[in-house]
Amino acid sequence: MMAYRESDDWYFGDYLGRMPGRSYSLFLNLVIILLFAQIALTTEPTAHSKTGDIFLDFALELIEIFFVCDYIGKIANSWSRSDYGLKNLFAILFSRFALIDFALVFLLLTDLFDNDSFVVIFTYVFKALLSMYFSSFQSVIKRVGFIVLDSPAYTFFPLVLLSMVTYIMAFCIYLLERTNDAEHFGSIVRAFWFSIVTMTTIGYGDVTPTTSLGKILAIAFGIIGIVCVALLTANILEANSKFNELQSDAKV
Repeated sequence: MMAYRESDDWYFGDYLGRMPGRSYSLFLNLVIILLFAQIALTTEPTAHSKTGDIFLDFALELIEIFFVCDYIGKIANSWSRSDYGLKNLFAILFSRFALIDFALVFLLLTDLFDNDSFVVIFTYVFKALLSMYFSSFQSVIKRVGFIVLDSPAYTFFPLVLLSMVTYIMAFCIYLLERTNDAEHFGSIVRAFWFSIVTMTTIGYGDVTPTTSLGKILAIAFGIIGIVCVALLTANILEANSKFNELQSDAKV
């Protein structure tokens, strides 16, 4: 039995802690993108024409074949690193991630559920996330983890401030607009939709205040929202730069 060496660009990775090669990681990420596209198109009624169904089924077959090959390749690489011992093979097959991969591949290859059912779609997403974990996306996960956990109080203070101001705005707009538009501003809970949309600078425009004070208030809080979002972005970029510096120092 042959297995790619760890140094090869097309190394599958294994269940013993070795990451896939660079070229294989890129190909894996492309398959994941195709998988998410297939999931999205499966839920679109207009995509289920005769030609569309053929395309979706063909894409699904390719994805399933790839994940089966990915599972077998990881087993082969793990076994090769264990000197092909039979006892080691059973240990690999019953390892945590190998069992997860086997269960997911089994579910994907069987017809226990419809392809557009929640169980199957959730399985696709979970399998994609698991594959991302074993690919080059792991460096991205480490980066995100550092940004979130390094100094959360400092990094996400603008988000906390934004949440507090959003509640204050909902309360104020409720007091000003409740008699004019009870459907959208009749309670603080109802006013939250307009408050959140305004403070996050989304501004759908489906709900708007009618009083002069309400309009002025929306403008003022909208400006505050822009500042909070900008501060949050700046703090995240600062944490990202700190992560890059630590990575550079580790390589020296």
